[in-house]
Order: sequence, then structure tokens, then C-alpha cells
Amino acid sequence: HILPPSGSTLGGYAALMAEKIDTDSPFVLIGTSLGGMVSMELSRMLNPERVALISSVKNRTELPLFIRAMKYLKLHRSISGDGYKRFNKLAAKRLDGRNDTEAAALIMAMMNDIPSGFIEWAVDAVVKWTPPATYRNDIVHIHGTNDQLFPHSRISNAWLVDGGTHIMNMTKPAEVNNLLLKAITL
Repeated sequence: HILPPSGSTLGGYAALMAEKIDTDSPFVLIGTSLGGMVSMELSRMLNPERVALISSVKNRTELPLFIRAMKYLKLHRSISGDGYKRFNKLAAKRLDGRNDTEAAALIMAMMNDIPSGFIEWAVDAVVKWTPPATYRNDIVHIHGTNDQLFPHSRISNAWLVDGGTHIMNMTKPAEVNNLLLKAITL
């Protein structure tokens, strides 16, 4: 992880990442969840052939009300990065109980790998994210109909995966990969 300086925005974080992207050849930006939002910011700085989002949002209006409200209520600051990690580990155990052992193991490994400070920064940056309404009109947005974090009812112009959740790239990889292949070969 590139650790952003304290107080950095998603745009500032994307600028740090942009320095590491080889733009001499044609390229595609693909991002999942937070990575999709960073890809949206990168698309303003760079000139990708295409942008593909998975289980993410294109702009602030696609965020659910509880996340948009946090900008004013600031309740997200009352939970530490370790608290978010514990919550995600509980969610992983729930997946494991449903025989999604592989996805649960990956989530547990990710939680162990991510510094708590990065999680605190990321939650705050998403809550404060205020991008323009649209960057470009050719974004391919792949989204699940059962995404509990970013409900598909708020998402516009998406390629929907029936029954896909926020982690559908782990639970429905063949379906997501087929759509990604289609997206990058348009």
C-alpha cells in the first residue's frame, strides 16, 4: 500500500499512484470498491483507453445515504482502523459459515495485511469524496444486484451481475472476468 499523507483526499492519493503508472503504452484502469473510486480520480489525470469499475461507485450520488451523511455526522471517526478490521473479520467468518472458505480466507489475509491507519484514512477519504458528477461517459461499471455496501438501485448505467455481492469478484469470478474481458475489448 502507498500510505497517503494525513489529510490526503482520494484525488491526492490517486496523484501519488499516477506517478507509478506507465502511460507510454495504451492502458486500462480497473478498480474494485475503493480502487474504483481511485480509478475515477486517475481517469481525470491520465488518459486511459477505458475505465472499468467493479462493486464501486462513479460519483457521490451513487454512495448510499449513510456514507453521504457521515460527511456531516462524522460518526465514522469514532471507529478505529482496528474496529473496521474486526468488523470485516466477523463478516469473513459469516462467509466461512456459508462454505465460502476461499473468499473468507482472502478477506482475513487482506485485513491482516492492511495497516489500521490506512483503513482510517480510506474511510474518511470516501466519506469526504466530492468528485464532479461525471468524468467521462464510456465507463464500464460491473455491479452486483446484492451489493449491501453500494446498493445497485443507486448505480446508473451498470452491467449487473445477478446475485452478485460487494465481493463478487471472489464469489463469482468467472462471471466478473467474462464481463471484464468484454469491457476491455469493446
